[in-house]
Amino acid sequence: MFKLGLKIGSKDTQYTDEILQYYEQGVFQYIELFTLTGTFDDTISYWKQFNIPFGIHAPHSAAGLNLANVSARTQNKEKIAESVRFADELKAQYIIFHSGTNGMPNEVVQQLRPYADERFLIENKPIRGLDGSTCVGSIYSDLKLIIDGIGKGTGSCLDFGHAICAARTLKKEPIDFINELKKLSPRVYHLTDGDYNSELDSHLHYGTGSFPLKNLLSIVPENGMVTNEAKRNFIENS
Repeated sequence: MFKLGLKIGSKDTQYTDEILQYYEQGVFQYIELFTLTGTFDDTISYWKQFNIPFGIHAPHSAAGLNLANVSARTQNKEKIAESVRFADELKAQYIIFHSGTNGMPNEVVQQLRPYADERFLIENKPIRGLDGSTCVGSIYSDLKLIIDGIGKGTGSCLDFGHAICAARTLKKEPIDFINELKKLSPRVYHLTDGDYNSELDSHLHYGTGSFPLKNLLSIVPENGMVTNEAKRNFIENS
């Protein structure tokens, strides 16, 4: 059986009772905290109150951290460092990074390598961004280049929805594409529902899309970590 993770933003400090209730009931087994830039000082004491395992998801390009952008190196250093601080304080098992947009894989290596350790995971991306950008780190060869280039024990996170979108852009069979990415030995998986025929990521709630969810979950190894990334999580539906 896999372990289920609750994805929640660092500013979402209004769900204390629900988090404790659902964790005690075994609905989820860990929290994946999306660390919005500039929230550490105001929220770290709140998150430290929970005796729950944590993983960290660093900001992505839509939240201001574009690791493929050469001109953003200085600002990105502060954002990377803040996510690492969250991970240190919460004793997080991992820190997930997106590779950014409209750039090159080697730039991602350049920006992450000085800070990396064995907690760093690189998440695969769709090829087409929702804002019209081109995502970096969508295919196996680019992801392997980034992971190997960073070194220091860096691993991968396999996002099923992103992989399906990228496969559609490349006109490949999605499950075959996912199995190729699985060769990177993912430590964490991301799951949502979505349009199985679309190139664009939608993060639909389960049952409202056409993803083959049972087939996707069958790919996850025993005791694998699966973070719920549907737009509406069970707290918001409670």
